[in-house]
Amino acid sequence: MSQGGPVRRPSPLAVLLVFLGACLAPVVMLLVTGLTGGPRTDRVRTADGGGGDERAGLEIVPDGEAESAPSTTTATAPEPVTPTPAETTAAPTTAAPPSTVVPTTAVAPAPPPPPAPTTTTRPPAASPADRVVELVNAARAEAGCGPLATDERLARAAQGHADDMAAQGYCSHTSLDGRSFADRVRDAGHPRPGGENIAQGQRSAEEVHEAWMGSPAHRDNILNCDFTAIGVGVNTGAWTWVQDFGY
Repeated sequence: MSQGGPVRRPSPLAVLLVFLGACLAPVVMLLVTGLTGGPRTDRVRTADGGGGDERAGLEIVPDGEAESAPSTTTATAPEPVTPTPAETTAAPTTAAPPSTVVPTTAVAPAPPPPPAPTTTTRPPAASPADRVVELVNAARAEAGCGPLATDERLARAAQGHADDMAAQGYCSHTSLDGRSFADRVRDAGHPRPGGENIAQGQRSAEEVHEAWMGSPAHRDNILNCDFTAIGVGVNTGAWTWVQDFGY
């Protein structure tokens, strides 16, 4: 086995220079080509799939036409851009007018009807005959006698005689047909006549009562405690008065 001579190793500097030369060679070639303006033989694929110059499909205006062509500015309406769903702005929702809430008002209860006016119902004014009975019983009460009850039969006999005297123009206990007060009382249906008072010309019960009480005979009939019933008649046309008493 033979032995060779000693192997010489390249120096590090030489290795670095070789490495740098290999890296910079392409860059130098590109710079040289661009500066010299050499022809470009790169080909591009056209729209129809064929090969051609990379400018194919571009509209080139010759230099002469470019200078002579009038300079016009054409405003082209931009093509509508369809917004994406995210860019779509929802149309504003027309809010319904706020509903008007009518405030609830408490209805005040109807006031109670006003009370009916208080009217004092006065008893009808006593007739002159009834007023005479009231005055007689008042006088009897003062004298200690019981009140007299009004008897319709006695009242009928008294009224008949008062009307007869007014019609016939007389004033007497005996009627023009000759009947006495007792006859007239019995004819009216009362079985027990007691007495009779007559008067003419007085225009009120108070006036005739005062005249009777001023006459002893008439007063005795009014204050006779044995009498129990009375009937009074009056004719206001001639102002004739009659009192008939009964047991």
